[in-house]
Amino acid sequence: MIQAAHVGVGISGLEGMQAVMASDFAIAQFRFLADLLLVHGRWSYLRICKVVTYFFYKNLTFTLTQFWFTFQAGFSGQRFYDDWFQSLYNVIFTALPVIIVGLFDKDVSATLSKKYPELYMEGIRNMFFKWRVVAIWAFFSLYQSLIFYYFVSTSSLSGKNSAGKILGLWDVSTMAFTCVVVTVNLRLLMICNSITRWHYISVGGSILAWFIFIFLYSGISTPYDRQENMYFVIYVLMSTLYFYLTLLLVPVAALFCDFIYQGVQRWFFPYDYQIIQEMHRDDDNDTSRAHLLEIGNHLTPDEARSHAISQLPRELSKHTGFAFDSPGYESFFAAQLGVFAPTKAWDVARRASMKSRPKIGHT
Repeated sequence: MIQAAHVGVGISGLEGMQAVMASDFAIAQFRFLADLLLVHGRWSYLRICKVVTYFFYKNLTFTLTQFWFTFQAGFSGQRFYDDWFQSLYNVIFTALPVIIVGLFDKDVSATLSKKYPELYMEGIRNMFFKWRVVAIWAFFSLYQSLIFYYFVSTSSLSGKNSAGKILGLWDVSTMAFTCVVVTVNLRLLMICNSITRWHYISVGGSILAWFIFIFLYSGISTPYDRQENMYFVIYVLMSTLYFYLTLLLVPVAALFCDFIYQGVQRWFFPYDYQIIQEMHRDDDNDTSRAHLLEIGNHLTPDEARSHAISQLPRELSKHTGFAFDSPGYESFFAAQLGVFAPTKAWDVARRASMKSRPKIGHT
C-alpha cells in the first residue's frame, strides 16, 4: 500500500519497521502527520514550484536574447555570447540563489500554517504550477529579453571607447550578458516570501562571481579556443560611461513590469497565504525567545537551555532514529516555537541509551 502510493508515510511502532523501511517519509508518532502535511509538505510544494518556474524563466530569458540577434545576423549562425558564458550561466552565475530558495523560502510560519489549514488547499488546487502561471513567467521572459537585447544594442550605436572607436559585437554581448546575470538574480529576490542573509550572500556572490570571471577571462589571450575575441573587453567597457548607465537603467527597465504586476496581483488578486501575511504582519512571532532572553540575564547558558526545554511538550518514546523521534528532538520543537535550544553533543548518547520505564503492577 505504501509502495503504491504517490508518497508513502510510515510510522515507527511496536508492530515492526517494515512500513518505515518501505516509506518515503518516516515519523515516530501519528500526530506528526499534521506537521508533515500542513507545514513541511506545503512549504516543499511552494519551493518546488518556484524553483521549476524560475529555472524556466531564467533559461528562456537567456536564450531569447540570442534569438533576437539571429534576425540582425541574417540567420548566419553567428553566436551572440561567448561559449564560456553559455556554459557557466547555469553552473555558476545563477545556480546558488535558486538552491537557497529551494531550501529556505516559506510563505508563513509553521504556527500559522497549522492555524490556517485551508492554506493546504492551494496545493491541492495546484495554484502555483499551472499553465497560467507558466504563461506569465514566459511573458516576462519575452519582455525582458527584448529589453536586454534592443536596449543594449541600440544604445551601443552611439557608444565609443576611450580610443574613440565604436563598440563591437563582443562589447555588446558582454554588456547584455552582464545585464541578464544581474537582472535574473535580482528577480529571484522579488519572488521570495522570506529573505535571509543567505539570499543576499547567494545573489551578491553570483553577481560577484560573474565580474571576477570576466575580469580574469578578459585579461588572458589564448587564441586556441577563440578567446581572443574577448580579450580586454570588460576593461574597455568599464572605461566608458555607457557601461554604468546601461548597467543601472536596463535592469530597472526589465524589472519594472514585474514590479507593477506583483503589486497589482497582491492588492487585487491575492493568494490565500498573502492574505494571512497581511493579517499577521505586525504579530510578534518571537514571544518565546523574548521571554527566554528576558530571564536569561539571570541564568547560565545551560540553565537557560534547560528552562527552555522544560517549557516544551515532553514526549517520551523508546524508538529513536526516525524523523522527529531522533536524538535531540527537543531542539526541533524549540525551533518551531522560536525558542533557542541548540542540540548538545551528549543528547545523542542520552537518547540512544534511554530505556523504557518499568511498569508498576497491581496485586
